[in-house]
Amino acid sequence: MHSGGKTIQLQAGQYQAKIVTVGAGLAELTHRGRHIVMPHKPEEMPLAHLGKILVPWPNRVANGCYQHHGKTFQLAVNDLASHTAIHGLLAWRDWQINQQSASEASLNIFLPPSYGYPFSLRVEVTYRLEAISGLQVSIATQNTGDEVTPYGSGAHPYLTCDLEKIDTCTLTLPTDEVLNLDTLQRHRTEELNFTTPHLVGATCIDHTFKAMASGDEWQVSVFSPSKKMTTFLRSNQPWLQVYSGEKLRRLGLAVEPMSCPPDAFNSGIDLISLAPDESHRLHFSIGAE
Repeated sequence: MHSGGKTIQLQAGQYQAKIVTVGAGLAELTHRGRHIVMPHKPEEMPLAHLGKILVPWPNRVANGCYQHHGKTFQLAVNDLASHTAIHGLLAWRDWQINQQSASEASLNIFLPPSYGYPFSLRVEVTYRLEAISGLQVSIATQNTGDEVTPYGSGAHPYLTCDLEKIDTCTLTLPTDEVLNLDTLQRHRTEELNFTTPHLVGATCIDHTFKAMASGDEWQVSVFSPSKKMTTFLRSNQPWLQVYSGEKLRRLGLAVEPMSCPPDAFNSGIDLISLAPDESHRLHFSIGAE
């Protein structure tokens, strides 16, 4: 046992992965020996929520405060710069290993009620490596309480082309619709239009994008001409956060599939209301070409 909990190693074909039990986090993913997500040492606490699972909300809750069924709840403000509650409640909890094989592992955790979030959930995350299609990830959450629960989920991997700076890489996004968090309106800007692949260059990105229509799978890809490799993330979630990784020297691009946008606990946009015993599942995959 170390500060990342326990380490799980998976392999299938030319893919290898390391999972840590703290945060059910993805600590490393390689293809043909080259990094396709930003890695961190399993025994170290990673920066910038590298690879963590984001439950019961992705991104942020403004001022850590929200209302539910006429009651006001206050979460711990754990991002002082933005004065928000960030990335849920399970990123720094130690999850239990449910099952493990050479190419697949599942981890689960029980989230008990707390003063800021007086609801109970059981969450299971499954990582499965496939020799052809890469890493398949599923986040399954069940409301184990007796009342309707506000809920959202997401994950925080950083795509990389073997640790080359994203400035020299070509980015392709499935959409150019950006959510303005102040007005809650969507708009388009040419600066952030990567629907046609082009060089990232010095562009700074830390924006929420509205992905494709619900149920349609989309893809984000990062291509490095010098490395002659492409990394990609695919999902069908309605929202996508993209961050150009300044905290990590721009060696990777955060690509975060999300079931709802930032501050959905207040805006209500795509916020999931989980009834007692009801479940929700989020799926995404990561691979390289």
